[in-house]
Amino acid sequence: MPLALLDILGRSVLLRTIDRLRAAGVAEIAVLSDTELPSPRPNTARFSVTLPKGFWEEALQHVRRLARQSECVLLLRLGSWAEVDYAAMVTQHRRSGAPLTQACLPDLQELDVFVISSSSVAEAAALLRGELRDQRIAPALHETSGYVNPMKEPADLRKLVLDSFAGEAAVSPWGNELRPGVWMGFGARVHRDARIVAPAFVGAFCDVHSGAVVTRGSSLEHHSELDCATVVESSSVLPYTRVGAGLDVEQSIVGFRQVHSMQHQITVDIEDPHLIGATRQSLSVRAVSGVNRLLAFLPTAVWKLFFTPEQASSASEGIGASAPVLGDTGLTPIQTETKAYREMATVRRYGDE
Repeated sequence: MPLALLDILGRSVLLRTIDRLRAAGVAEIAVLSDTELPSPRPNTARFSVTLPKGFWEEALQHVRRLARQSECVLLLRLGSWAEVDYAAMVTQHRRSGAPLTQACLPDLQELDVFVISSSSVAEAAALLRGELRDQRIAPALHETSGYVNPMKEPADLRKLVLDSFAGEAAVSPWGNELRPGVWMGFGARVHRDARIVAPAFVGAFCDVHSGAVVTRGSSLEHHSELDCATVVESSSVLPYTRVGAGLDVEQSIVGFRQVHSMQHQITVDIEDPHLIGATRQSLSVRAVSGVNRLLAFLPTAVWKLFFTPEQASSASEGIGASAPVLGDTGLTPIQTETKAYREMATVRRYGDE
């Protein structure tokens, strides 16, 4: 899957780019892809998928259609995350009178961001048929000083997450900041015995089990799961990924039954689903599962309530100790000191730390 379609802190580069275009006042947005796009798709843009063989001709048809409705067309090839001031770029393009304008960095490194005048259909055709690399075209340049991440390698994904936590990139975690530096998505469940150490992000409908630790710039994307006593440190867990019990994940990206080590720059396939697996539990499945657990517990609780009054309080404690319901995070106070974390880490039964 292209990195631009993967969730990063709860929202993909594609959806975040659409948000920026809307904020810049772009009237109509069309998204063309040669890869199946994930759902749900926002109604703020028109999405279409085409075969790779005819991709650029289809893109040209979209540009021609949009050019008939507007003064100029803004063309972007996604992959990189580029914080370009689109409004300023369009304004410069209008004033210059050039048929084509391209964004670039201060060192003149060119970005795949273009503004095309509606009257310059020939230049648009040459640009697209040359896959945005036609050397015969000399566009005017718009220099941008905004944050840019090429998003070509797995290391770029981790860098974007860390730069976002540091405030260097305009990528906000998609959730509520329940504690300073700790963001939680809708429906996420964190056991009260788990620890979330800032900065960290737990995405929508994630499950963090008892004894698990999420720390030092880690992110858990939507519908991921950490089993008991697993530590995730300075790592990213991709959507629908389950990390088994008692594991240490450090400086890595985990997903699609693979682990990519940032330190060693290698990717390892994991065949054992008890170590790295997939989870696709929907909200309805999780709700039904929670109801089933409650119904299984109620007969025992009622029996103890009526026939063993002295144990009624323990039954109530049992209800409170169960996994939180949807929306109940059960977070303990954030550990801002390293002492508590080190004491926890030293009691692990293996490893040299």
